[in-house]
Amino acid sequence: MLARLSYFREPGKQFRLASGRLSDYYIECSLTTTHAAAMPLIGQVVHARVPRGAVAIGGPTMGADPIASAVAYYSAGTPRPLSWFSVRKTAKEHGARRWLEGSAQSGDAVVVVEDVITSGGSVIEAVRKCGEEGLRVLRAVVLVDREEDGGRERVERALADAGSDFEAVFTRSAIERAWRAARA
Repeated sequence: MLARLSYFREPGKQFRLASGRLSDYYIECSLTTTHAAAMPLIGQVVHARVPRGAVAIGGPTMGADPIASAVAYYSAGTPRPLSWFSVRKTAKEHGARRWLEGSAQSGDAVVVVEDVITSGGSVIEAVRKCGEEGLRVLRAVVLVDREEDGGRERVERALADAGSDFEAVFTRSAIERAWRAARA
């Protein structure tokens, strides 16, 4: 479904990434993660990667939000239910002034999720913000690893320092193979 809904490549066309860099392909995960038929599948496949002991899942808003909510919804019918939370881009300036929204509390063991990584910066920043809020990050799971800019390696190093690990559900090369096969 990612290859059909979220992968774009056109000869001669360049796409500007969040980093400002140009790429000859683009992966817009939200076209899949917000698709009704994909959500139960995403919930199941990501939930299977959540380590025992985790009580919540979340990550950088907006990319992680549909994934975390799909996992929470799927998990409600399992022996390991998870709540979900969102990591804000900026801390609230009123009320509790937290980085997080949702159902995660200080001391909780959590999983950080993201839709796609290139450099890994947003995942690393979300893990840092979770730590500042007193959460224990057990693992980070990304739906798609673009396999560029050393993102995976950066995230793995940052998580290893915190005693956590990293997993990618799909890679860009696997999605591109599926995209090419569908066009043949």
